[in-house]
Amino acid sequence: MARVDVLWADADGTPRVSPAKLEDKSQGGLSVRLKEPIGVGAHITVKWGSEQVSGIVTNCRREKGDYTLGVRREVVEGVNQK
Repeated sequence: MARVDVLWADADGTPRVSPAKLEDKSQGGLSVRLKEPIGVGAHITVKWGSEQVSGIVTNCRREKGDYTLGVRREVVEGVNQK
């Protein structure tokens, strides 16, 4: 599990950053675990090292005191995604 930063805007539009752990990733999306919930439908950016992935939260579930987010990657035409 890689250490990542999750960036998003809260309900008031305030920019937020939270440390998280990257649980899984694929071409279609990724899963991250963090200490606070982020609402379904929220646009987030996950950064680690020189990589960055943006997407939409598709689910958020509480697990053992943390929250696991499912994130669907945004598709950017003309850009190859890893």
